Amino acid sequence: MSTVDENRLKGNWGAAYVAARLSAECLVRPVAADTDVGVDLYCETVEESQPFLHFWMQVKAGAQCRVAADRPTATCSFSRKHLEYWRRQPVPVFAALVPADWPVIEDPAIYIVDITCNVLQSRLDPAQESLSLTSEYLWSPGNRDVIQQFLNQVVPRNAALLKLKDGVVASIPSLQDCYFKSTPLTSVACFTDEIMTQIRKTAAFSIISLKYNGTLAGKNEAFRRRLACIAAQFDDDKHWETYAAQAFSCHVDGEYKRAVELYDRALAIISDDSSTHGFPWWEQCVKGLKADRKLAEFKQDLQNLDVGSPA
Repeated sequence: MSTVDENRLKGNWGAAYVAARLSAECLVRPVAADTDVGVDLYCETVEESQPFLHFWMQVKAGAQCRVAADRPTATCSFSRKHLEYWRRQPVPVFAALVPADWPVIEDPAIYIVDITCNVLQSRLDPAQESLSLTSEYLWSPGNRDVIQQFLNQVVPRNAALLKLKDGVVASIPSLQDCYFKSTPLTSVACFTDEIMTQIRKTAAFSIISLKYNGTLAGKNEAFRRRLACIAAQFDDDKHWETYAAQAFSCHVDGEYKRAVELYDRALAIISDDSSTHGFPWWEQCVKGLKADRKLAEFKQDLQNLDVGSPA
């Protein structure tokens, strides 16, 4: 006969209890048995009766959750592999700590750990197998207001903060098009490379896209020139698109000498990168850039050749 150990009962009860508290305020989808890879509840906020933002909840119950003696917080240990997994996710992740005695006699408090903020702002030490994290929010029994505040403020804020991984300083999302938009102010020191890369690539590939669509001039002229000025700030960059984009902008403006210099720089970067050799896309890219360079050398108008981007 199969048996069920007490830890499984505690885990099932903890997930069901947290789900029950959340279900009155948002949509909750429990993770199917035997498919839990570090998430117990898939949740979705509701704004103005419409489903809105997704977030995930991992539940920890029992003695593994340690309540502080001097303040209303709880602490729990999390494995490094789970923290790394949560860091990769596209939605905010939280942990609900339910430090109740067993068997449970009365509804306990729930302590919420902001996993997303913890993993965004820290570098996980490969030598550490686990990391102890402390809760930031307390859901006392019977208090719906704290859960509504969490759903209306914390989840949207973290949805915006998550975009820092892609170098985007984003506004807090809302279903309504608000005149006043709020942007969470947090330390961006951990994301300087991502932010600079995003700025550079946005400027460069926007110009390349304009060229691909034959819309470098006309009403897009001021937009394209401003983007080229941004790309020009990265004069020590090692990516071909940074210089190809500037070359296209100079070329269409009749700055032929400068365009030739920029084409040469883009071509040199591709040539020096052995990883590009022998791939049809890169061969087509080089062919197109050389054709554009030749036009600039002879002071001829830029053609709308397909440069695109590698798959």
